[in-house]
Amino acid sequence: MEKRQHLLLVAFLGLACLGTASSGVAQEEEEQELGITNSTELSLVVTDGNSNVETLGFKNTFRNHWEKARYSLRLEAVRSNTGDDRFAIGSPDDFVVVVPEKTLDVENYLIDNRYDRQITERFFWNVGLSWDRNKDAGILNRYVGFAGVGNIWWDRDDLKFNTSYGLSHTDREEEDPDPEKDDRFAGFRFSWQYLNQWGKNTTYENDWMFNTNFSDPNDWTSNMTNSVAVSINSRLALKVSLQWLFNNFPALEEIDLFDEQGNEIGTVRARKEKLDTIFSTSLVINF
Repeated sequence: MEKRQHLLLVAFLGLACLGTASSGVAQEEEEQELGITNSTELSLVVTDGNSNVETLGFKNTFRNHWEKARYSLRLEAVRSNTGDDRFAIGSPDDFVVVVPEKTLDVENYLIDNRYDRQITERFFWNVGLSWDRNKDAGILNRYVGFAGVGNIWWDRDDLKFNTSYGLSHTDREEEDPDPEKDDRFAGFRFSWQYLNQWGKNTTYENDWMFNTNFSDPNDWTSNMTNSVAVSINSRLALKVSLQWLFNNFPALEEIDLFDEQGNEIGTVRARKEKLDTIFSTSLVINF
């Protein structure tokens, strides 16, 4: 089933690219550059010795901009391999210290694609599909399809802001099955995209997405990313970003249970934390 879902996602992305190739977001106050752009962000942290951690971050945003339409495909991945604490084998007077091999500790992925089409100068419709995985949050696979309309409030070279609202359908698979939650549900989705050019070389961006379950108002998620990029030249930039991932109805996990004396007496099922924060610094390559 998981393999078939991935194949369907890839097929959807391919059809979206082909379907929009002959299409022509809104007419801008100042003429924008049309065509294809791509931005890649790379980050790597490696520590060895007393701390044995290897973290790789990758983001890529592909955009195709026609006169009256826009298509974007965003890929994100964060992987962290961590070596557990050292341990010794032998006796107190004769032992060997063992350093475990690094194992996968953090695994986050996202594929998000969206197509916007102009209706009027300030009004548009859009459709899209996303897939994400966040094993620390207990999410193995989550697919969200959406369709809606939106407004463009500013669309200049130095200031852009649009809002979008519509219907969504979510299909999710969590690591620990939860009888209190729906695996599939229809809902409402709201998002915005904001960009502000601070001077010649600095750009601030804020992207926010909110999705809720019609049948259970307590089951909603929010994803907001703030970032500041400073250009080195026309192709390179340094970027810092802070992302807040909030799940008001988090997944379950099985954790060890200890008594007041510190003795392990079993396991219990508890909900994970509602908020995850991700801070990153990266090198951005534009072409």
